[in-house]
Amino acid sequence: MKPWLSFFIFTFCTMAVLEARSKVVGDSKQTQTPERGGDTASKSVKISSVGTPASNNGHGATDGVVKFGDDKSSGMGINKMASYLQRHRRLDRWGNVTCGVCVFVVTEIRDMIRRATAVQTIVQEVIKFCVNFKIEDEHVCKLIVPQFQEEVLYVVDNLLLSPDEACGIILGDACATPYFPGEMWNVTLPDTPKPIPRPPTPPKPGAPTLRFLQLTDLHLDFQYAVGSPVPCGEPLCCRVDDNITRTSTLTSHAQPGKAGKYGDYQNCDVPIDMLIALFSHLSSIQDQFDYIIMTGDIPAHDVWSQSRTQQVYHLTALDKLFDQYLPNKPVYACVGNHETSPINAFPPPGIPGQDMGWLYGALAESWGKWLPSSAMDTVFRCGVYSMSPYPGLRIVSINNNYCNNGNWWLLLNSTDPCDVLQWLIEELQSAEVKGEKVHILMHIPPGDPNCLKYWSFNFYNIVNRYENTVVNQFYGHSHQDWYTMFYDNLTFQRPVAFGFVSPSVTTYSLNNPIYRIYTLDGDYANSSWAVLDYSNFYLNLTEANLSDKPQWQFEYSPKKAYNMTGLYAKDWDDLLKRMEADDDLFQQFYLHNKNMYPRTPCHGNCKTELLCDIIEGRSYDPDLCSKHINVT
Repeated sequence: MKPWLSFFIFTFCTMAVLEARSKVVGDSKQTQTPERGGDTASKSVKISSVGTPASNNGHGATDGVVKFGDDKSSGMGINKMASYLQRHRRLDRWGNVTCGVCVFVVTEIRDMIRRATAVQTIVQEVIKFCVNFKIEDEHVCKLIVPQFQEEVLYVVDNLLLSPDEACGIILGDACATPYFPGEMWNVTLPDTPKPIPRPPTPPKPGAPTLRFLQLTDLHLDFQYAVGSPVPCGEPLCCRVDDNITRTSTLTSHAQPGKAGKYGDYQNCDVPIDMLIALFSHLSSIQDQFDYIIMTGDIPAHDVWSQSRTQQVYHLTALDKLFDQYLPNKPVYACVGNHETSPINAFPPPGIPGQDMGWLYGALAESWGKWLPSSAMDTVFRCGVYSMSPYPGLRIVSINNNYCNNGNWWLLLNSTDPCDVLQWLIEELQSAEVKGEKVHILMHIPPGDPNCLKYWSFNFYNIVNRYENTVVNQFYGHSHQDWYTMFYDNLTFQRPVAFGFVSPSVTTYSLNNPIYRIYTLDGDYANSSWAVLDYSNFYLNLTEANLSDKPQWQFEYSPKKAYNMTGLYAKDWDDLLKRMEADDDLFQQFYLHNKNMYPRTPCHGNCKTELLCDIIEGRSYDPDLCSKHINVT
């Protein structure tokens, strides 16, 4: 057994809970151990041989696509990267945990492991640490540590990190530089030359259109309790066992009160009453959309007390709502990081004793009613699929939990897990040959710092190569409303693509629930299949709870609100530049970005951070933002 079990248990008990609280990763209470295999409490930890990390796979790049070993941004300075991480709140998330404290704790428990200390003893020590350093209350600490025990033990058995490297992963490069196995790798692009980029052509007046609905990040909480106290002092409130009002981390934004029937703005997820009200409303307007996309995250944020059975139950419950209220509307979905148990845990194929069949099988059953049988193999294998709902349009659903740095299985080998990116290239090449246009569904925006750097860089290269084919991308995860840009990867000035980041249905945290309906260039010969506009609709939660009459209101459409001539990549790039210069326009965007929940105006670093989020279509590239705006 390796000398850093302490790191993993410590990381899991802190990261999973704090990510749920901070909503950086995107993300019914029970006391039993999750359904994750046999009892390991009595087993001892022993030192064993070190696993061999992955190396560069030697794959090159073509057609002007940058190979990462030659990418100038790969030589980033430590100070520049520290600034990048600080801007993305990577260092702020850990509160009382400093570099010195982290290294001390990891070293102390490492010594326990070397003495072959029983796992249960180590777990109890980590629980004490969690409580004593006020990472969470005792209730959460006691449940979150055992959640990850099986994952921790296996990964630790096959990899070795020093305490400094471990704390570098937890606290970022400004604390220490971590070692990531398989960091340098490139997928193989085809030898077929990249076609000359063709700017999109707006449809002629009167051309046919389609409309579709996007829902994302529902986070349904079956333990939601109307009248329960808020705030409660835990990462998730408004629940049946929140009997004592504790000190909340959100006291600057909210006052103690009681959970309303349709939700609460504080750390609370979606009650079933609100979700039923939403689906009843959608049923009444179903003539306004032709199909539905769902971009992940169905279960609530109680990540310390979830099981596989509970996760599948949430998926089944959502299926029943679709069947009851929207039975004739096709639903095309992708998988979120909260769908699994423990959170973020998506082991790639080939790890002994690890089988994602429990989840992928449930997804196949849910998604299969709208997918061709030919798509089922990849759903069962990796949680991905490709299908064509209309001639000329292809939907590709990607499981990018294989880029999620909270998925600790990737520390064993992060080189294109499950070959998802290589599969994506094959699907896009096939679409290019057939003249199809592609919509990509993904949960995590690829420029999010929670997406591993080289997965993100490879995806950026793929989008560049197939810029004539990939016309739109749809994400969730952040719970807020924005978009992300892709530029040519030679000058990083020419906009080649963008992705919609849609706001959430959940109110977690400080959000009004929102759904979105897109207008799409429709089903006719030579259609661009590009999104032409969209409309957001929101629920004013305060009014709904006071009146007991939830009313979904029109929020905005970007063409009118932002005076856009179209919704192509060049138009979103133009909006970015106008927002930098026009603060009134930016503040309007910021209100929608925050889901119509009132905030103080966003200036200075706040404005820079949001504009950089838009620019950074690939993660861990601190030079990218400064190529477009003045970053001070």
